[in-house]
Amino acid sequence: MIKGNKGEWSELYVLISLLADGKLYQSDYNLKKNFNNVYNIIKAYKTETDYNLEFDRNKNITIYKIQDGNREVILTFTPEELETISKKIYQGIKNGKGNSFAIMEIDRFLMNSSIQKLKADSSVKADIKLKIYDHRLAKETDLGFSIKSLLGGNSTLFNTGPGNNFIYSIDKTLKESVANFNVRTYNAPNRISKITYRLQELYKVKADLKFKDIQSHQLWKNLKMIDGDLPEILAYSLYYRWKYRVPYLKEVSEILEKKDPLNFYNNQASEQKLYEYKLKRFLTEAAMGMTSEKPWLGEYDSFGGVIIAKNDGDIVCFHIYDFNLFRNYLLDNTKFEQPSTGEDKLNPGNPRSKGKKFYYGWLYEKGNELNYKINLQIRFK
Repeated sequence: MIKGNKGEWSELYVLISLLADGKLYQSDYNLKKNFNNVYNIIKAYKTETDYNLEFDRNKNITIYKIQDGNREVILTFTPEELETISKKIYQGIKNGKGNSFAIMEIDRFLMNSSIQKLKADSSVKADIKLKIYDHRLAKETDLGFSIKSLLGGNSTLFNTGPGNNFIYSIDKTLKESVANFNVRTYNAPNRISKITYRLQELYKVKADLKFKDIQSHQLWKNLKMIDGDLPEILAYSLYYRWKYRVPYLKEVSEILEKKDPLNFYNNQASEQKLYEYKLKRFLTEAAMGMTSEKPWLGEYDSFGGVIIAKNDGDIVCFHIYDFNLFRNYLLDNTKFEQPSTGEDKLNPGNPRSKGKKFYYGWLYEKGNELNYKINLQIRFK
């Protein structure tokens, strides 16, 4: 029996739904289908552990199993039959409980179709590979797409991990011990985050934070690959997010443009929004598969764009031709998330023994230097 989380089941939902409908619609800015910009689905591909599957769409949909050079027909479905299956997957996702669950109603379909896993291999950039008729090129094209699922809630755009901690040094000696500071600031007043409260307390004594490093050197390299200024820009973005209690990327970018911490504009008016543009590039690469720990090569060959499975079951895409539209959508619809800090509430300023181990958000000493960490995670709002 196959089990998966909502994101993993969403990959199968997108595959079956697109084959049933036979069309992939370009999205407008509001995630509505653009009926004047449609790509016809000709074929879909799925990689299993020891073989590959091909789904040929003509009048009906035929599934082929390809193994050791042999290509055999497994099953043939009508579009209506696949539409029924896609609806069962959708309801199973909506009703699914826990981190991993099965959808019993389609178990026979999975077995008969030789589908043994839900998620594409982490070694490949695309979550789904399709052959579409590209009306802009007037030809059939094999393209890979990343899938972002909004089924059951807003999905993560850039996942966190222990390496996502941005490290800041503090240029001032405190009048109290680090241990006392962490205990005193653990319970923040007025329902604000302890991350914000601690930054506010440091600001009161004019203890400025200076970006020092990223815990994951691979993440640092990936960001530098996209844009040389991104490590510093994201460091300021995280600092401003918590200092001013502004979670949304669009609002943070406006603060960056106003404060100009990297002195791009030299106190002069500029038509160019360099911070906004560089943040858009980061968000776009994240949507296309860039992660913290896997080397990002920035290659887009045979990459078609991003498919979004909406909460109501509709499926739309942002084709790579329309990435200006997609970049604007990402900036306006994402926010900084607060993952679990991993702090021990019985011993503030120290990691707890169990649970997620991101370990950030408190003051600590390293040698003769005071440091502070803020973790990076971004979610659709």
